[in-house]
Amino acid sequence: MSNQTDEKENGKRKYSVPAVDVSFRILTLLSRKKFSHSNLTEIANALTLQPTTCFRVLQQLREDAIVHYDKRTKQYSLGPYLVVLGERAKENSLDIAIILPYLEELSERTGLTSVLVNRIGNTRTTFVAKNEGEDFGLNVSVGRHFSIVDGAYGKCMLAYMGEEESNELLQEVQYTRSLSDNEMNRLKADFPVIRDHGYATNYGETINGVFGVAAPIFNIDDNVDMTINLFGMTAQYNEDELIPKGELLKETAERISAKIKGQGNNLMV
Repeated sequence: MSNQTDEKENGKRKYSVPAVDVSFRILTLLSRKKFSHSNLTEIANALTLQPTTCFRVLQQLREDAIVHYDKRTKQYSLGPYLVVLGERAKENSLDIAIILPYLEELSERTGLTSVLVNRIGNTRTTFVAKNEGEDFGLNVSVGRHFSIVDGAYGKCMLAYMGEEESNELLQEVQYTRSLSDNEMNRLKADFPVIRDHGYATNYGETINGVFGVAAPIFNIDDNVDMTINLFGMTAQYNEDELIPKGELLKETAERISAKIKGQGNNLMV
């Protein structure tokens, strides 16, 4: 009772439906390359679930063709109906439909891989769309999840949050990622610089040999839940050479934000 009271007083009451939560966690796990074909025991152990609970949820997901079960190997994988849902999501998501042509344009102009990153829940992000460049493009996995403290995209989202919200998220992540006080302070020191420049960079800090540049996309509420990004190899560019890439991303993100806000206004008329 006290937890519910605290949540109400803070204006942050949370609702949880266990079966839905377990289903989403299973699908997220199966979307990862390491667990793309897993048996019941592997799934239950990876998610710290009771095998009986895990089995019941998997059976329902099987019936709806959301997961596939191979009787020969006794392994589960993502099911065919998710392809349909994914295509429908692309068609029905105004934001993604607006952004996809810009990803293609960015890759054509730079030869780099362009990616749309979306915030998932409080402390995670995921790649939701990509366009791989022909020259120095990287192969990235759509659907892969990352911590919000990872990469230029995470720094960019944190920089445009309110100070109270970003501090809460950093405290939440600090224990799971074992961030030192110095790392936290360096991260926070980047926020005003990112807002001043209009983009964030990461030069081999998260993945050795890989750089990222990210710019914020503002929704109709002026919040940043998505970033548009460029990825490449540090061997191809010096860190100073990322500045023109950042300026290009900033200009592109501003065009996208203007379109999203304009589309939103039209929908409300």
